[in-house]
Amino acid sequence: MRGSDDVIGELLERCRQDHRDWINGDASGYALPEDGTILGGVGGYSFGGPETAARQAAVAGQWESGSGHVELLNGAVTDGLAWVTFIERAVVVFAGDPTERRWDLRVTEVFRRSTDGWERVHRHADPLVDRRPLPEVAALLD
Repeated sequence: MRGSDDVIGELLERCRQDHRDWINGDASGYALPEDGTILGGVGGYSFGGPETAARQAAVAGQWESGSGHVELLNGAVTDGLAWVTFIERAVVVFAGDPTERRWDLRVTEVFRRSTDGWERVHRHADPLVDRRPLPEVAALLD
């Protein structure tokens, strides 16, 4: 059996490729099984399956181009589960707007071992914002 570091390395490379694809308009890497969950970087939540895959494709279609990288923070493998946490840093261009924008996310992903390898079952990504005073953060929920 391969070591945890090998599995984390494999999953991290997959996350890096999926990130590059997403910021260039391709969400196919984020297809999730029916029991998967996603808390996406543009808000909301959903479960896996074809409806979520279609929604993900529509959202990713708003990205025209981008470049960036993924910085591993932590990860582990136990029995049939693995998780990784990382920062996705990117400069992107949205469709219809030539302005380059910062698009940095803090991300946690969970994978389970299946007969076909490691299957993504959860993704939580939200904007990596600069620290703010508590009242400013609380105002976002109003």
